[in-house]
Amino acid sequence: MSRQEPISDQFYNSETNEPFSHCIVCSTNLLSDETEYFIEKIIRRVKQFDVTEIIFEYAMCLECATSFRSEMSVESLKNVEAYFQSKLKQRNPIDLTKPSIDSCLLTGKPLSEASEYSYHVHCKGTNMIHSVFPYAISDLAMDEIAELLSKETTDELDDFKSKYFNGPPEIAELINPKRLLPL
Repeated sequence: MSRQEPISDQFYNSETNEPFSHCIVCSTNLLSDETEYFIEKIIRRVKQFDVTEIIFEYAMCLECATSFRSEMSVESLKNVEAYFQSKLKQRNPIDLTKPSIDSCLLTGKPLSEASEYSYHVHCKGTNMIHSVFPYAISDLAMDEIAELLSKETTDELDDFKSKYFNGPPEIAELINPKRLLPL
């Protein structure tokens, strides 16, 4: 059973300090009451300076996320789903009524020990939907997931990166396309 509550400001668009308002792909208004969408933020920690920085962030409507997922290879989808199931079984029991975004959903690694991590949030209008969401994935799990992706899927992710995250070269190079995986 899922519950809803207003979107936490930590999942707001870091440029506007407001909720994400439009899908990165189709520009659909996400804040209407019935629109379901996902937010992904990838954050890097620079330990020597005790600083965290958002490498990239976006919101994608459910329809575009479903379409994007269909572009992934069957092999990649099976591998990633099996990985999630295996990791969640190893961590059993996880109390999904109290989701934690302080540690990796899949490995249990505290985010304070991760050099990079991602947040994944499921929303409807101005509310977050609590189920397995929101969750965090650590650098360790992201690296393990990246190894499961086919070349076909990696190429799709690289195309997505090129199309939607083309900023200054020094920033664009930080974005590993294998991190852009709407899960």
